[in-house]
Amino acid sequence: ISGFIRSYYAFGKKSRGTVYQLIDFFSLFYLQFMHKKNRDEHFWLNHIDSSVHRTWSGYTFELLALTHIDAIKAALGISGVSTSVCSWRSSKNASATGSQIDLLIDRNDNIINICEIKYSQGKFTIDKSYAQNLRNKIDTFIAETKTSKAIHLTMITTYGIVQNEYSSMVQSEITMDELFFN
Repeated sequence: ISGFIRSYYAFGKKSRGTVYQLIDFFSLFYLQFMHKKNRDEHFWLNHIDSSVHRTWSGYTFELLALTHIDAIKAALGISGVSTSVCSWRSSKNASATGSQIDLLIDRNDNIINICEIKYSQGKFTIDKSYAQNLRNKIDTFIAETKTSKAIHLTMITTYGIVQNEYSSMVQSEITMDELFFN
């Protein structure tokens, strides 16, 4: 009721597989940085480009996107289309490399937007390795869910993606500005 935690369903599930997530931005910030009782008076200057800060920034940007689903749908031009918003995790056992998709938009027009949310300090580059990771994720999703719907890869990034030989695999691109100004 307070809005600090959200629940959402995994793709293809109605009640089992419910995922709960802390979504209060201040609580997340407090737990990551303030709660640890850091005594370094120059903490922010010393950690502005640290792995801890980058991880927190990435997670926070992902959460920001997940709290702006209506803006994402508007940017995709599907505001009027009935959708189901969910996540998905591979059901493969622990020994196999699993896949995870944090945002799926399952549309009633027989399309599923697989949304990949990436924070970066500039335009995001899809390199050969990351492109293969995306292909594997999509292939695993199709194989395990046995969906016959068309799959559209959507990149949600802070500043867009670099146009290169791998960027053509992306059907739609949404930037941070579209989350706020759309």
